[in-house]
Amino acid sequence: TASISACDGLKGYFKLQGETYLIEPLELSDSEAHAVYKYENVEKEDEAPKMCGVTQTNWESDEPIKKASKLVVTAEQQRYLNNFRFIELVIVADYRMFTKFNSNLNEVKTWVYEIVNTLNEIYRYLYVRVALVALEVWSNGDLSSVTLSAYDTLDSFGEWRKRDLLKRKSHDNAQLLTAIDFNGTIIGLAHKASMCDPKRSTGIVQDYSSRNLVVAVIMAHEMGHNLGIHHDRENCTCHANSCIMSAVISDQPSKYFSNCSHVQYWNYINDDKPQCILNEPLRTDIVSPPVCGNELLEVGEECDCGS
Repeated sequence: TASISACDGLKGYFKLQGETYLIEPLELSDSEAHAVYKYENVEKEDEAPKMCGVTQTNWESDEPIKKASKLVVTAEQQRYLNNFRFIELVIVADYRMFTKFNSNLNEVKTWVYEIVNTLNEIYRYLYVRVALVALEVWSNGDLSSVTLSAYDTLDSFGEWRKRDLLKRKSHDNAQLLTAIDFNGTIIGLAHKASMCDPKRSTGIVQDYSSRNLVVAVIMAHEMGHNLGIHHDRENCTCHANSCIMSAVISDQPSKYFSNCSHVQYWNYINDDKPQCILNEPLRTDIVSPPVCGNELLEVGEECDCGS
C-alpha cells in the first residue's frame, strides 16, 4: 500500500513486507534526487508518549457498546447503512502553521493536501470519502483563540466555526491544524459522536511531527472521535503494531481501524444517523488536486481512474 503526493517531488510513504518506508525529495538542485528510509528511525526516542486528549475515563461511563451480531436493523435502516458517506472537510491552518512553513502558502497547501490523501487511504475501509472543500490559512493572525490549553482551544475553535465559518462555507467537519505545543502530552482533541453538529463537529491537531503520515494519523484519530469511535481497549486489534484509535501515538502509526472501531462506527451511524455526510460533494467544491482511486469525482476527472 502507498500514499504518495507528486507535488514538488514525491512525498509520502509506502509499505513493503510489513515495513513502512518514507520518501521525500532531497533539498538539492537536482529535482530527481529523493531519499527513502524506514519510518522507525526518524522519530525522537527520548520524548514522552504523545496522546489524544479524549481519555479512557471520559467514556467508560457511556452506554455499553452493542455487539454487531445483536443489532436489529430494519429495511429502512439497511438502506441507510448501505450508502457511502462523504465528509466535506474544512482544514484551518493557524498563524503558527503559516510561520512554521516560512510564510509560504504553497508549502502549507502541499502539506495539507498530503494529509487529505492519507485520510482517504485510512477511511476507505469504513466506506467513507473525505473531500477537502476548503483550506483556510490564518496568515494575518488567528481568528479563534489558540492557547496552550487544548480544551480551551477546541472550545474556541468550535464557537468560531458555528459563528463564522459555517455561515461562509457549507461543510460537515472542521479540523484546526496548529503548530502550538499544547500543555502536557496532548497532540489532538475532539468531541465524541458529534458529526454534523454546528459547534462540536470539530477537532484540533498539533502539527507534532516532521513526517506527514504521523500528522495525518492524528487527524484521522480525531475525526474518528467525531464519528463516535472511542479509544481502543487492550483486546482491540487491527493486525498491525497499533491501530488508529490507540490513545497514544505509536512510533509506527497504522492506517487501520481496529475491530472495535468498526463496530463503534456502525453503531453510531445506525443510532445517530448523521445526515450531513450522505450527500456527495460537487466536483467544483473540492479544492485539493485530483487523486486517482479515492472514488471522488474531482475537477479535471471524467471518471475516477481507480474506482
